[in-house]
Amino acid sequence: MRNLEVTNLYDNIDEHSVEDFSNKLDSNMHVKTDYYKDVNDLEWLDIFEDILPHLEKIMKNPKRFIKTEEEIVKIESAKKVGVETVKHLAKHTNFIQDIDKKTGDVIPSKLLNVLKEETFNTYENRFIYTLINHMNDFIRFRLENIKKNPRLKDNKKIEYNSATSVGQEKININVQLNTALDTNLNFDKNFEKRVKKIQDDIKSLTYTEVYKDLEKEGVAFVTPPIKKTNVILKNVHFQYAMKLWDYIHENMTKKNEPIKQNKDYMEKGNIKSLIDETFLLQYLTVNSINNNEEETKNEKEKTISRMLDRIIDLNPELTKKELQDKLGLEFDKAKERRVATKNDIEKIFRKYIDKYLQRA
Repeated sequence: MRNLEVTNLYDNIDEHSVEDFSNKLDSNMHVKTDYYKDVNDLEWLDIFEDILPHLEKIMKNPKRFIKTEEEIVKIESAKKVGVETVKHLAKHTNFIQDIDKKTGDVIPSKLLNVLKEETFNTYENRFIYTLINHMNDFIRFRLENIKKNPRLKDNKKIEYNSATSVGQEKININVQLNTALDTNLNFDKNFEKRVKKIQDDIKSLTYTEVYKDLEKEGVAFVTPPIKKTNVILKNVHFQYAMKLWDYIHENMTKKNEPIKQNKDYMEKGNIKSLIDETFLLQYLTVNSINNNEEETKNEKEKTISRMLDRIIDLNPELTKKELQDKLGLEFDKAKERRVATKNDIEKIFRKYIDKYLQRA
C-alpha cells in the first residue's frame, strides 16, 4: 500500500507549535453503540459425532447378567431338579411327603424351582439406554431453537468536540461519525446433513438387541448422579459416554440467546487519544492552504540549516568534504534504486543525518 501523502505534513512540522497545540487541547468524545448478533451454538454437533462411535461399540458388545429366580412349587410343576433343589430339600424336610422304605426314595410334596436366564438389565446398559433417549430430546430442543437466518447488526455513533490554540490562533472541531451494519450471517451449509447423519446413527442404536430388550421390559431411566461402577470408571467407551451425559445435562435447556450490547459513554482512553491525533493532522492539512512554494522551500532550508549546525556542534572536526562524501555515497545508492526526486533527496539527507547523530 502506498504511503498516504497526508503524512508528509509531519515532515516540516514545527515542534513548538505541536507542543502548544497539545498542551491547550480540550476535547471530549461521546460514543453510542447498538450491537446485536444471533448466535447458533453448534458445538454439540462435534461432540455427538465424536462420541457416537463409542456408543456403537458399547451396544454391539453389551454386558450381560445371569438372573436367577427361585420359587417353591408342587412336585408335579417342577420343571428341573438341580443341585440347588436337592440342597434346599435337605434343609427343608417339611417338604418331604413320604419315604419309600424299600428303595429309600424320597417323595417330596414341594420342590424349589430354580430359573436362570441372561438379561441385559444391568445398570450400565440402562445408563446407555437412558443416554440415547436424552440425546434425542437434546436434538429436538436444539432444532426448535436454531436460527436459520442469523443476523448481525452493528451501529456506532461518535461525536467528537475539541478546541485548542497555537499562539494567537484559535482552532476547534466538531465531528459526528455514524456507521451502520445490518446483514445476515452465513449459516453452516452442512448443518442439516450433519444432523440427519447423527439422527440416523442414534436410530441404529435403538435397533440393537440390548436396546429392544430394555425397551420391551420398560426399564426405568437412570437418574443423576450416575453411579461410578467399575465399568463406567475404567471402560474407555463408557468414559466418553459419561462425557456426553455431563454435556447434555449441562446444556439441555441452554437456548441460542443473541448477543446484545448497547453502550452510551464518554470515551477517555486510547480511542480518544487517536482522534486527538487526527485533529492535529486535520489542522496541519488546513494550515497548509496558505503555504506557498517559496515558504515551503524556506522552511526546508531552515530545517536543513538547523541540522547542519547541530552536526557541526557535535563534531567540529568534520570537514565539508567528509560530509559531502558520505551524503554523496548515500545519494548514489538511492539513485540506483529509483529516479531521485527532490523529496527523495531530502529524505535520504534526513536519514543519514539521523544515523550520524546517533553515532556522534
